[in-house]
Amino acid sequence: MKIAGSVDSDVRRRVGLAWRKMRRGASAIRVKDLFYGHEDESLDLALADALVVICHNGTMRMGELAEALQITPASTTRAVSCLADKGFVERVKATDDHRSILVSPTEAGQVRCDIINAKIQQGLTEILSEFSPDEQVQLAEYLERYVRSLDRYVARHTDLSN
Repeated sequence: MKIAGSVDSDVRRRVGLAWRKMRRGASAIRVKDLFYGHEDESLDLALADALVVICHNGTMRMGELAEALQITPASTTRAVSCLADKGFVERVKATDDHRSILVSPTEAGQVRCDIINAKIQQGLTEILSEFSPDEQVQLAEYLERYVRSLDRYVARHTDLSN
């Protein structure tokens, strides 16, 4: 496969290092607590993502949630069970299809989601303040493009029949 615009090995190393630091670095670990809570109130990233999607979309089928989160139905069931145990969502059988489960946020879940969103917006405002408005737009565009490229790479190199 020919790669357009050959990337210098130093650039690949720098991008890889930045990606790892964003996912696993000390700041990434600490920002999780800043955005998603500490100790007893803490939600891991997967649960927080699920809660935010449910709160944003309102009542939704488990399959729709799995698709929105791009996770397996089994992972969706585990996430929803954890959120239900914490009192953040409730599950009911769909009236139009009794095999289907609907999940919706509780009042406590919506409050937690609002807190998470406010913390993230406050944090991103502060983080992005080091960039000019034009650089902020460029960064958003580059990150969106990077994600699209990553998705295309995975699609090309993954057997999607599983």
